[in-house]
Amino acid sequence: MHLQEFLAEEKGEILPRWINAVLDTYPTDAARIFKREQDRFANPIGYNTEDALTRLYDLLFASTPPAFAQVGPVLEEFVKIRAVQDFAPSAAVGLIVALKKVVRAACAAKDAPAVTVAEWQELEERLDQVAGMVFDLYMACRERLYQTRVQEIKSRNHQVIAGGCPSARLREQNNHKAETQPIHIHNTK
Repeated sequence: MHLQEFLAEEKGEILPRWINAVLDTYPTDAARIFKREQDRFANPIGYNTEDALTRLYDLLFASTPPAFAQVGPVLEEFVKIRAVQDFAPSAAVGLIVALKKVVRAACAAKDAPAVTVAEWQELEERLDQVAGMVFDLYMACRERLYQTRVQEIKSRNHQVIAGGCPSARLREQNNHKAETQPIHIHNTK
């Protein structure tokens, strides 16, 4: 049995460990909720993580050769969420590092077949290629996020300029209040 076959057969053990390792990158309370709640609407992060990693695992290990053309679309939603949550780029790519650790642990725990150096190198290269794709996606998402923030700031500045200087408007309001005389009701008795 080759490494690729072993990873396909052991999906039921490796995949949940990988998903848990990725969800553990969140704060403890959040990770507990993400792992427990199964409803996709009550737990969009946990659902999205499980869905993306399951599909990625299938693309990498169920098909020969791996379907790299489909990896980007599979990871896009997952990476967008990580980008909005201000994960560091290393944490975004950390999902691949976690997979490597889980695969090594599974191979050590199970009497994995004798894996050749060439098979390990091929696996490492494949996962490094995916890590590069994740990094590129993450940085593209962060760039879009920052561009959106800049546009929001620019549009707010435009509103301020169109309305005039805020301190000038405040002075105008104070002057208007000073010009307004209170109504006095005179008693003619």
